[in-house]
Amino acid sequence: MGGDRKKIPPIHSHGINEIYLDTNQPFNQQLERAWRILDEGKLDHVVVHGIGPAISRVLNLALQIKERGKGMYDISATTHTVTLHDELPNSDIQTRKNSSVSVKVFRTLGITSSWITS
Repeated sequence: MGGDRKKIPPIHSHGINEIYLDTNQPFNQQLERAWRILDEGKLDHVVVHGIGPAISRVLNLALQIKERGKGMYDISATTHTVTLHDELPNSDIQTRKNSSVSVKVFRTLGITSSWITS
């Protein structure tokens, strides 16, 4: 398995409000990126995607935004099974399945952060 090359799973869309997590990325940077997208008020949702071991990070990120938003945001999760293709040292391709999740974090009740007063 040392010579196996795991290919990057296909990304179906990559809009400004789409974030793809893996276990190599700094979690706090991804959390802040998602928060900025929502806090700017231009977009009413962000979709966070993860596969395999990154699933728990995706769920953690979504729940932290929901908690930080103090009722301004809600979440909706969808699970998927994706087909992955690994290139083996002898040029063969190995196909396998893996779990993935997409979590939509969306603004509730049309509230934006600019409406909050101190």
